Amino acid sequence: MEVYIIKGMSNSYLTSDGVLIDAGAKADNVIKTTKEHGIGIKYLFITHYHIDHIRYAWSIAKAFNCRVVASIPESAIIEGREKPRNAGLLQSLFSSMVRVKSVNVDIKVNDGEAIEGYRAVYAPGHTPGSTAYLKGDLLFSGDAVVERGGKPALPPRMFTLDVGKATESFNKLLSLRPRTIYPGHGSPISLGT
Repeated sequence: MEVYIIKGMSNSYLTSDGVLIDAGAKADNVIKTTKEHGIGIKYLFITHYHIDHIRYAWSIAKAFNCRVVASIPESAIIEGREKPRNAGLLQSLFSSMVRVKSVNVDIKVNDGEAIEGYRAVYAPGHTPGSTAYLKGDLLFSGDAVVERGGKPALPPRMFTLDVGKATESFNKLLSLRPRTIYPGHGSPISLGT
């Protein structure tokens, strides 16, 4: 499987099997990348509700008529039916300044449930329902694991609701022994396991 990174507010990853992970990249950039590689998007997987990961979900879902997938705990926020919990003043200020059009979550996944071979792995802490997606030995971690200096790192404390749970989730995801981690921020991390 090929994975293409699309930079934006956060990383979006397009896979050769028609899945886009996160919607931090503008729809125009996603469209351009799909055309370059001849890939249609069937599913948009959301890792968590932060604006930098859902900002363009509505326009991407509309452009590709794809199904949106998110964890059960995050779905009501992504759909605009509940307010998000913010980790601090800076995040609250940013959230109040940036408007996001809500999007319908077509498939609400439980921990361990698989869609098209991508297993949802709940990784709470950064947000209550942060979810990574594992396909084979490739892990799409959202912000449950970020990259610093080419290595896996915890998400920044100032944007994390529960650092203790985030640490447990970080360790849980690394224990899956992925060969490559595709984080929400930074470059892909090759662990070669």
